[in-house]
Amino acid sequence: MSLKRFVAAVVGSFATLALSTQPLHGQDQSLYSETAPATIFSGGAQYLIMSRDTKLSSPTRVMNGPDAALTGFGDMDFQYQSGVRAFLAAKTDGVKMEAIYSNYGNWHDQNQGSLTQGLAFDNGTVGPWAGANSLSQSTYFSPLAFASTPLLGGEANEFEGLGPNTGFPADAFPTYQTWYNSQMQAFEINVITADSSSTFQYGLGFSNLQLTETAGVAIMGEFRAADVAGPNNGISHASLTGVGGLAFSGGSANGFQDEVGNASGFADTLTLFRQAETRNTLNGMQAIFQQEVMYYRGIVVNGVVKAGIYHNSASGAILERYTGVDTSPGGATSRYGRSFSDTKSAVAFVGTVGLQSSIPVSNHWSLIGGYEATFVHGVALAPDQNLTNNGTAYSVNTNGDVIIHGGNAGLQFAY
Repeated sequence: MSLKRFVAAVVGSFATLALSTQPLHGQDQSLYSETAPATIFSGGAQYLIMSRDTKLSSPTRVMNGPDAALTGFGDMDFQYQSGVRAFLAAKTDGVKMEAIYSNYGNWHDQNQGSLTQGLAFDNGTVGPWAGANSLSQSTYFSPLAFASTPLLGGEANEFEGLGPNTGFPADAFPTYQTWYNSQMQAFEINVITADSSSTFQYGLGFSNLQLTETAGVAIMGEFRAADVAGPNNGISHASLTGVGGLAFSGGSANGFQDEVGNASGFADTLTLFRQAETRNTLNGMQAIFQQEVMYYRGIVVNGVVKAGIYHNSASGAILERYTGVDTSPGGATSRYGRSFSDTKSAVAFVGTVGLQSSIPVSNHWSLIGGYEATFVHGVALAPDQNLTNNGTAYSVNTNGDVIIHGGNAGLQFAY
């Protein structure tokens, strides 16, 4: 090879090597580097274990007398009940959007047993029911008080009630059952800041909350009518419907009869039943505040506060039934009852405080858990539903408060 050709080959080799080490400015460097995804999606589910405390605004007494507390709702105890929560979220460009559904569970409690005294429908506590329980125009089952009390326009020829009394001391004490059921669920759509450089986040959301309740009392015992003057051996059909305001709903239209009024010689077994139902539908906006209170090796604990003003579309209903049964073979049954209902729009408040933690277990999965408490004001609670105007009118009461509190635990998946 000539010297000229050798020099040309060496120069060409170095030129090629130099060109190969230069960056290719037309090439997309993002293909060779990792970047954070534009949007992070997450979802999960939690098991809830929640209890609730109730502050009744003005519960009506079931009866007056020594067993008033026994048959009331003050001793109701809602234990912790199981619930569930599910959520979906998307985080992008410093904003997090989330949808949350929570079913807090079904709370229920009931008490049952026997009264310690008989139950007078009228002013029999000055006579054969001395020292016993009694009804009045301001207690449950007021139609019986009206129908049997002379001062209220009822019958004056007898004292009426459920035994035992001085004339029938061997009667079994009346039995009672009191129950209270409650269910709450909520749906939220929230928009919250997601600023990775700040430990404090905030946002706004829309929330729908539904609270449904039933509460009632049933009392059963032996009907007795103690003669005063011109007895009719019971409470007549005319007094129950005309003075008591009850509607006849089936059976024999002969009122309630004692052992003399019934041809069988057996007194009616009388059952008194009253149940109230309420439904609250709350819709409103809520403010949301979240503060990171701890971070350690990927473990995060956040404090969360939510509060908002809601419109409550509330409805309520009260049902009463009175049934007298002659338990002898072929004995007659008499049924009476009445019902009330009402709707109302009211302003309510809902606030929640809690701590929520997240513990990553892989690139995509995290364990989540925490504790929270929710306060609700301005709702219709079933035991608060009272009759007005001497027990003849009804307006739904929305002055009730509820506190729900408990823990949660679950899994979250993020991608």
